[in-house]
Amino acid sequence: MAAKPSRRDAEILREAMRLFMYEQRRLLADLDVPQARMLIVLLRRAPLLQSELGRLLALEKSWVSRAVDKLVALGWVTRNALPEDRRAVQLTLSPAGLRAAREVDEQMNAHAESVLSRLPRETRSQVMPALQALCDALHEGGERGADQT
Repeated sequence: MAAKPSRRDAEILREAMRLFMYEQRRLLADLDVPQARMLIVLLRRAPLLQSELGRLLALEKSWVSRAVDKLVALGWVTRNALPEDRRAVQLTLSPAGLRAAREVDEQMNAHAESVLSRLPRETRSQVMPALQALCDALHEGGERGADQT
């Protein structure tokens, strides 16, 4: 069994995640990080039921509905009721949404690459396996996520 992490280890992880998310929010400007994640999930998995999108992102139904409303208003997402179940709503990206999702995906990748490039090469070669191990541990604790934002 692995050694119990120290309180300082936990604080470092939380601070790293906070700083990373802060930079992402700043990068996205008018788009919330969860909405950006929605676009990326739809980029990779559309068409997708709205309920499934919420489940994949572990977001409440009402929050998902409001966020999708905004994406629809921007002209990036289309909603379609399924003929076999009018309560089920299928989401797809519009052509403008596809462009926006690709741009967000590129921005997020460029941001991550920028953060990693700030590390010395030898540190990065140690950090990447550690990050993979962290991802594996997080996946063990819950359902595997739908995106890599």
